[in-house]
Amino acid sequence: MLIPHTLTEHAHVATTCQHHRLIIGDTAYSEGSIRITDIASVTVDALRIAWSQLPIKQPLAALIFQASKEFTCLAHFFPLLRSCSDETRGSFRQDLNALLQRPELQIVYVTDNGPTPAPLVLRVLISAQILCCFWQHKAVIELLMRSKPSVHLFANHALFTRAGGVGGGCYSVESHRIMLEASRMFEGFFTPHPNVSPFLHEFGHMLDGTHMRIHQLPHCQGRMPGMDATHIHQWRLAKATEYALYMAWYHHRPPTHGQTPIGHPYVFQNDGEFLAGHWEMFWRNPHSMAAMSPELFSAFVAYTNQDPRTSLAADYMGYVRDNVRFYHSGSQPWPSEMRYDIESL
Repeated sequence: MLIPHTLTEHAHVATTCQHHRLIIGDTAYSEGSIRITDIASVTVDALRIAWSQLPIKQPLAALIFQASKEFTCLAHFFPLLRSCSDETRGSFRQDLNALLQRPELQIVYVTDNGPTPAPLVLRVLISAQILCCFWQHKAVIELLMRSKPSVHLFANHALFTRAGGVGGGCYSVESHRIMLEASRMFEGFFTPHPNVSPFLHEFGHMLDGTHMRIHQLPHCQGRMPGMDATHIHQWRLAKATEYALYMAWYHHRPPTHGQTPIGHPYVFQNDGEFLAGHWEMFWRNPHSMAAMSPELFSAFVAYTNQDPRTSLAADYMGYVRDNVRFYHSGSQPWPSEMRYDIESL
């Protein structure tokens, strides 16, 4: 029996298991199969087994991938794979398999029984996200591997806080480790198009930490590894422009045309948050960033050698709307402790 849910139309639908039944959205199944390609399908039994390996709510595409290893499932998570050629997808798959074998990148799943290698779907989501970010600047991946990064994903919030995790997720510069609840890897994918991405934000911090390690600096400076002189010049220009705009709003002297920063006051707290917050927005709000903060957008495009607008048809507007609303609300922006690359050139 074929289930009416399909990978093409329902990749984003929340899926769980309960009482030996697979629950897709509001519908429960005890048997049947889902068509995933013209010639392949996956059974409800196989999906239930996959669920037992990672028993948290997840998009249908994630569970199908865990059960079948069907590469096309990843297109739901990575817009690049929706828009590229078959040849590019083939090359991406080869590079992804190679990255998954790299011992320098440690991806761990922490349960009540202790740390174990993360389930395949989590390792793939992290490795593929790294690869998507630097698909056109792969030298950065090698720098990242040299820094021996790690990602610890926790089965529940209690384990996360017990291990020292704070907020919705965090990066430890001392251990060069991202810490997240495992469920947050799926958080932005319960809609047809990606929205929030806690991992991308924390990965921005990790890039900052990688730059610090590569250059043997005493602390992070809000820069990215592998930046050449041109990248640094563009970054300094963009950062100084955004900082000046933010300080105009902070001192209640906004520009007459009403332009606001694209970033929330949270990202102007310090240099690390400036990089991490805008790094996530570059991949989720590229159209808005290009319009509102063209220097910043151009700096990221030059560094990554990518323009996310080519594969992302529309922005996730939640961040942008909330941030603009804050500045126009009359609320006092937060003090900034940014120190690096903020002087006008």
